[in-house]
Amino acid sequence: MPDLRWTRVSGEHAEGAGSVPLVLVHGFATTVTQCWLATGWLRRLGPQRTLVFLHLPWHDDASAAARIRAHYGQRSVTEGVLGLEDSSDHALTSLDVLDAMSEAIRRSLGHEANASLDSDHGVVDLFGYSLGARLAWDLACQEDRLIRRLVLGGLPAHDELSEFAHGVRTGSLRNDPTMSPAAREVLEFVDSSELDRGGLLTCAGRLSIPEFGPSAEHAPTQPTLVVTGSEDNVAQDSPDLVEYLGPDAVYRELPGRTHVNALTSGAFARAVTAHLDED
Repeated sequence: MPDLRWTRVSGEHAEGAGSVPLVLVHGFATTVTQCWLATGWLRRLGPQRTLVFLHLPWHDDASAAARIRAHYGQRSVTEGVLGLEDSSDHALTSLDVLDAMSEAIRRSLGHEANASLDSDHGVVDLFGYSLGARLAWDLACQEDRLIRRLVLGGLPAHDELSEFAHGVRTGSLRNDPTMSPAAREVLEFVDSSELDRGGLLTCAGRLSIPEFGPSAEHAPTQPTLVVTGSEDNVAQDSPDLVEYLGPDAVYRELPGRTHVNALTSGAFARAVTAHLDED
């Protein structure tokens, strides 16, 4: 059965006093280790902030906690897991994953989350990349009291996951001349991933339901930073998302960066920390 796991890394001083906890959600066909740790985000986000890394279903990453402890032994690392139903009686969808993400955030922060929900400000900041950004968009729409600020990286304004999942169902992934460059790049991610291919294809099918439909009526209201590489073939229409967001939304383009190497950009990291550190 699939599950949703989390790895919490506490801030070095007084449980990250002075900083709002940050929840990070990785992309499709990658892992917490590949998306966040190997690209330097743990270091770039600084030692003060408590971080909660969510591990999406079918994206197993058993080494993440050990890697963090090996390099940041002075920080407390805890883990948790929520089982998810995916059966003939109930096929998992992205709505189930959103519910699990909300529950995982609350469980990982314990009394901190419960106490803060009575305030007028969000409990956590949320940073999603690619598929993680798609889920972050939807979760922020539903959880305006839980989420304070939002960062969306590599997020297309169209639903490339549904297109990819349709290709999986029809068996036309490699032979369909009408398949978009975005869907073809997603296929390349699957082909190059160390994760179980069958699990990734199942994940694409499950999490593409319901379809992603950003609009002015379905958009986060939190202050939002949208970041995309100029050479990102998956999220070339990402700037279109800004028109749906409020006046506090900011778009940043990373010159010369692709969907993959945008994550190693220092400019990306500086834009994120500046956005999160605003009042």
